[in-house]
Amino acid sequence: MTVPDTSAVHPSSLSLRWQRAAMLGSLWAANEIVLGSFLHNLSIPFAGTVLAAIGVTLLVAGHRLWNDPGVLWRAGVICSLMKSISPSAVILGPMVGILAEAGLVYVSVVVFRGLLIGSLIGGALATVTPILQKIISILVTYGMDAARMYTTLFTVFSDRLRFQAVDAEGALFILVAAQAIPGALAAMLGIAIARGVNRAAPPRLEAASASGNGEQIFPAGSQQYSLTALCAHGFLIPTGLAFLPLLPPLLTLIPVALYLLLVLYWYPGLRRKFARSRLWLEFGAVAILAGILLGILAPGGKGTWWTGLQSGIVMTARATLVVTAFSALSIELRSPVVINWFLRRGLGSVSAALSAAFRALPVMIDSLNQQRHNMRHPLRAFSEMLATMLAQLQEDSRNHGQPAVYLLTGSQGEGKTTVLEQAITRIRNEGVAVAGILSRVRYADGERIGYDVEDVSTGERAVLCRRDHDAEARRNHDAVARRNHDAGARRDHAAGVPSVGPFVFHRSEHPVSVIVVDEVGPLELRGEGWAAPVRSLLNSAPRTILLVVRPALVEQIQQEWRFVARNVWDVSQTSDTEIARVLTGAAHSPEGPLS
Repeated sequence: MTVPDTSAVHPSSLSLRWQRAAMLGSLWAANEIVLGSFLHNLSIPFAGTVLAAIGVTLLVAGHRLWNDPGVLWRAGVICSLMKSISPSAVILGPMVGILAEAGLVYVSVVVFRGLLIGSLIGGALATVTPILQKIISILVTYGMDAARMYTTLFTVFSDRLRFQAVDAEGALFILVAAQAIPGALAAMLGIAIARGVNRAAPPRLEAASASGNGEQIFPAGSQQYSLTALCAHGFLIPTGLAFLPLLPPLLTLIPVALYLLLVLYWYPGLRRKFARSRLWLEFGAVAILAGILLGILAPGGKGTWWTGLQSGIVMTARATLVVTAFSALSIELRSPVVINWFLRRGLGSVSAALSAAFRALPVMIDSLNQQRHNMRHPLRAFSEMLATMLAQLQEDSRNHGQPAVYLLTGSQGEGKTTVLEQAITRIRNEGVAVAGILSRVRYADGERIGYDVEDVSTGERAVLCRRDHDAEARRNHDAVARRNHDAGARRDHAAGVPSVGPFVFHRSEHPVSVIVVDEVGPLELRGEGWAAPVRSLLNSAPRTILLVVRPALVEQIQQEWRFVARNVWDVSQTSDTEIARVLTGAAHSPEGPLS
């Protein structure tokens, strides 16, 4: 079998969004594969709604953690592809459902600009998707006669019960609308989980046993694939549905039976599915019900048992054709040729993200198994699963040589430097060495005139910038400052020590465990300012680094410098105590301090 080329993009070169999507999609897929198989095997009612609600919880929690809508649809792509390893012969329907759920949450979040109402609406629409998908599936499979059967059956029961409050269409609308409630509740649970996930107990990660490559999305064995067969099955669905009504009812079974035998011969993996008695009992029940509802109980007494049974036979033939064709399509769409066609057209990131997701899948499934006794406390259970996901994301970062990076964000004047200074004092009180710089505001006559930069280790200060009303003088001042800074950076780089402005982090017998840089902004994104020394810190030996950034630059900084922040603290929603606790714990991690 031709193996798909999944090495187009190495996992270590994935963008931040795809790294996050890989972990979130892997956790979602673990729930779909494990819980999905369990619920469907037990024939639990509304299993699709339950699984959709779990997906909403994870998606909303992920969005609240990272505030990056782009992760959502990417996680849906990863989860839908990973769903193909689920123990089911037919994967096309579930894959479409997962993509629809992720897409609806994504669109709602974007349209409502990340507001709470967007998460609630997106969650509600996502959990309505399974029942709408089921209704559409029934209509496609059995045709409009299925709608007639439902209407007749509803009329019979409503007459017997003397219940005339709603008609058949109204009852169906109420049923569909009711599925929105679990989605809204799941979105609220996701928001609560995002708020508390950082307080969950840090999980102990076991080494992943997955092979970590995209080949797992393809079935093992000697199955032969054919693009001609793929096109033929796709063509037969609309053609067959148009042709069957032209035949006498009993003759419709002959071409469908021949097609089924041909498919079972070509795809041995489908034989188990069609050997199950449940499928044929369902078809038989539909035919018998059609004889009653479309014949004996037909409106106006215009039908007979035989005319209704004939309609049931046509419905069964149609259903067999649709189920057979879609089952065959589900296998052909796994063809390495098809996947490679997509990969050659710019989807290499999907392949690399799948590699990362499959590597993490055993860890996610193990986390899910550990939480099976905590499902009576969903907030705690999901918080610990999300904590495992974040830990795995950080583990991948460490494996790729990245340090432990934390971000503190907030608007100008919100007190970032003050909170940071207090956190530094607490960290030092725990015996942890801290180095770096703080940006101190300078005032004159009650007016902000600029900033000084302070060495955290020594308390030494130097002028960082000053307001100058003379434009030419200001340009000259900036040019001189930039030349001095660049010259210092070149000198320190040659000496092999990272520097920030006029200060240098020297290697000494006194190890530095935590480094802070206040702050990193647009100048650094242009490659100026502190860009060179901060890049040096990010690319050196493992350490704990805290960067202060403006809210609008949080994602851009991580994307540009290719790191995954372990925490992003909003200064208005955190405290110096929390920051000190986390950084002190990181400094005491097995990676050890900067020496």
